Amino acid sequence: MTEAFDLVALKRRLDMAPDRAGLAPIGLKSVLLGEGALESLPDAVAALVAGGGRSGPVAILSDLTPKRYRSGELLEFVTKSVASIAGVRSVFVGSEGHNVHADETTVAKATQNCEGASCLVAVGSGTVADIGKVVAAAHGLGYVIVQTADSVNGFADDRSVLLLNGVKRTMPSTWADVLVADVDVLVDAPVAMNAAGLADLIAMFTAPSDWYLANLLGMDDSYSPTVVSLAREQGPALLEAAPLVPTADRAALGQIAATLTLSGVSMGIAGTTAPCSGMEHVTSHLLEMAAVSSGGEAALHGAQVGVSSIVAALLWQRVLDELADGGLSRVIVPDAVDSEKEVRAAFSEVDPSGEMAEECWRDYGRKLARWARAGERIEVAAEQWPSHSHALSHLLAPPESIAAALRSAGAPASFGELDPPVDEDSARWAVASCHLMRDRFSIADMACFLGVWDEALVEEMLGRAAELGASP
Repeated sequence: MTEAFDLVALKRRLDMAPDRAGLAPIGLKSVLLGEGALESLPDAVAALVAGGGRSGPVAILSDLTPKRYRSGELLEFVTKSVASIAGVRSVFVGSEGHNVHADETTVAKATQNCEGASCLVAVGSGTVADIGKVVAAAHGLGYVIVQTADSVNGFADDRSVLLLNGVKRTMPSTWADVLVADVDVLVDAPVAMNAAGLADLIAMFTAPSDWYLANLLGMDDSYSPTVVSLAREQGPALLEAAPLVPTADRAALGQIAATLTLSGVSMGIAGTTAPCSGMEHVTSHLLEMAAVSSGGEAALHGAQVGVSSIVAALLWQRVLDELADGGLSRVIVPDAVDSEKEVRAAFSEVDPSGEMAEECWRDYGRKLARWARAGERIEVAAEQWPSHSHALSHLLAPPESIAAALRSAGAPASFGELDPPVDEDSARWAVASCHLMRDRFSIADMACFLGVWDEALVEEMLGRAAELGASP
């Protein structure tokens, strides 16, 4: 097997980091990434079974989507490999032809079906892997993830994105013990899924800036330069890999897999998804929430993140102009009563029951209260703004570059190009409401607290993003 990810060197680097005291340890014990990685699966499972001291079968968790591996079927190969060293119990989630959702019912059923297992192997998408994390945590199982595409960065962290009361929430779960990313599997994955992973990583050019600004203004004190650097320093290599995604170039897909792993690890050691998830991810979550609520299917998460990153980058340009003009001296604290009405009105559009709005207001209310107490930090930031503006300029990328990278990778660069396409009203709702969903400060919150986040600015951002997405 060609090893393409040095976990030992990464742990050594983090041990020597100046901000290491604030970082959690990496829970991953092994990352098998490269050519022939699946050949090591039986040994990895055997070690976990022996270490766990359980006598039950190995549960293999998967959805019903066929997945190719060389000239055969991946799930069949994994099942035979595991059966060579232990009994096997197949556990399926979702239904054929439909996306899997990590909602309460699906997670509870998978947890029940894996009871008594000696170890858990998940074969599938980021959602399947997230469900597996919850199951492994519930039963205390050794856990192996077999990554089936370069689709998301969530294979390598200790959190699961779940659908609770109709709202996408990122919850603590557990690390996988072993992550397997075989290039022979990745090259046979649908191009759209690999392009979605690259698009998910495009958030490295916007999300860390949201986190930096949140830390600066007293909204999130967990910011770590070391954590940000893990994936962000791979930015140039990611952009070089982008045009090679449509041809399933092996080196490019390996590079993307390694960067996705670094991105996932960064979230795990930070104890938050903030290093990789800002305004662009929340917009994607809202689009999926609306689709699920209406009984429809959402586009790939990473693809939605990529398109939303163009909007976020454009908004960053506008907000930086406001801040350069002394904007921090003009910030406002929205009235809590009015804000609650705004949240409830926004989410009642997609969930008349009010459960979604209740869940969102619970989180947004905490964020708003924290902003009301941030006056001193805001004053200090205003005094030191030139130095912070310079730092942010090194984290951000121009929206034109983001759009060009998406197009070169064959990823959607506009909401209308998503599959299924997102109509203008849905895109407008998701972008306008993204800051109202969770207790996480983003550039959309900054625009709101500057008093400029209104219908006119939303329309302007969406119009300019559409133009960039359509540019040759």
